[in-house]
Amino acid sequence: MRTKKSFINALSVLGFNLIIGIIGFIKVRVFVNGLSNDIYSLNQLFYQVFSYIAITDIGFGLLLNKALYQAFAENNQEKVNDIYSTSRKFYNIIALIMLSISLIISFFIHYFTKAQVSTLYIQVMFIIFVLKNVVDYFFIAPRYVLEADQKLYKVNHYVRLIKIIEQLVEMVLVILGVDFLLVLIPGIFITIIMDIFINKKIYNYYPWLKNTKNFNKNYLKGTKEVIWQKLAGLLGSNTDIILISTFINPLTVIIYTSYTYITKFITDTIYMLFTAILPSFANVLLKENSHKTYEVFNEVNIFFLYLASFIFIMLYGFLNSLIFFWVGKTYLVKSSILFCFTFIAFELIADKSLMLVINSKGLFKETKVATILEAILNLVISLFLVNKIGLIGVLLGTIISKLLTSFIQNPIYIYKNILVKNPLSYYLKYFGALALSLIFIILFNIISLNITSIKAFILYVLIFAFLVGIILFGLYYLFFKSFRNLTKRGIEFIKVRGKYLEEEV
Repeated sequence: MRTKKSFINALSVLGFNLIIGIIGFIKVRVFVNGLSNDIYSLNQLFYQVFSYIAITDIGFGLLLNKALYQAFAENNQEKVNDIYSTSRKFYNIIALIMLSISLIISFFIHYFTKAQVSTLYIQVMFIIFVLKNVVDYFFIAPRYVLEADQKLYKVNHYVRLIKIIEQLVEMVLVILGVDFLLVLIPGIFITIIMDIFINKKIYNYYPWLKNTKNFNKNYLKGTKEVIWQKLAGLLGSNTDIILISTFINPLTVIIYTSYTYITKFITDTIYMLFTAILPSFANVLLKENSHKTYEVFNEVNIFFLYLASFIFIMLYGFLNSLIFFWVGKTYLVKSSILFCFTFIAFELIADKSLMLVINSKGLFKETKVATILEAILNLVISLFLVNKIGLIGVLLGTIISKLLTSFIQNPIYIYKNILVKNPLSYYLKYFGALALSLIFIILFNIISLNITSIKAFILYVLIFAFLVGIILFGLYYLFFKSFRNLTKRGIEFIKVRGKYLEEEV
């Protein structure tokens, strides 16, 4: 049943994420052509600044999920209601705090850009942007209940529909030449209407779900550790645009966001897969013995390593060509910068198995030291290198800080204290996967693909995706026992898929 729910949750988000991604590609092209570099770079800058404002929410969300997993495992409806009621009040408070912080920041946001736009326009644009993103927090609490019960697939299509409608409306307004301030406003009302509709659906699924008006602060304990855990992720990527916008120029912001849009779309898709299997993995950690837990972890780990390798290779081989056909030659980067972009994507995906354990077990306090060091190192290295070597300096800051901190500490702690195994096995798999990836990347540097049209690009991508996927599959099957076990499990799942389809969802 755990496998079935994870599979359905994954399918429910992947299809819509693909649609959103395709629309997003079109949206970027429309925005690049329809907006000035200054306005478009400001829009990207606001996303990063808002990510830091949203840090006030990150800690509680993960702790809330952990508490709800346990409550559903115990089939304790009273506890679920208690957690739900606490979350409603907490998120209302958080939303108001975020709006207050944003209002204060709006008076200083112009210092973080070299865009030639009036200070008042930047301030108003930022406030509307924040309001569009904060309004969702007033309605989000019921969705956590559905997620903890491994039934988020029941409303995922509605959640994704909000984004699709919002992006389509924004594109039409930009094409019509509407001022960008007005482009942002419809998203506020679209979000409110869809959130009310989604919550009504959730209440129908759980007629016993009630707001008891309780506020149990015990569910908030440990929040500060979670915040530190996530702050490293913010400083690893979200700081980059702020530094580029502040110290380089709007054009480089567009170059950076064009490349990261593609890598982020892919890693976000993987993250959705990650969140789909998180409840089932948490269930394993809560209910199974250590041997079963280690077995499942190995299979999950090798699965994410395979995905990381495949995506690393394909991105390095074809990302520059995609950028050329998508937004133009002006935005291309040299191979060293391309490697940094794609390696960061590799690391983000390869790290997912460890994050499953950390999030499921709530190991935020235990990994806090490495997280703090990563955040500090990333900021210091990036600040030091951005003025010396530009964009690549910012990317190197992200990579070096990760490799010197959490990449070392997290596997050691998890293997010794949770899995009770030698962490050397993790590093052997990781560097084995990386070595296999680098072989393909070296081959891409040797061969010269003459891609002169979009048709040729699509053909090459399909051919190489098939070849790389098959060859990589064979190499993983040969070198990694856990991959062979995962393959056998997959074959067994396919054989009994009819049984799963007949079961009531």
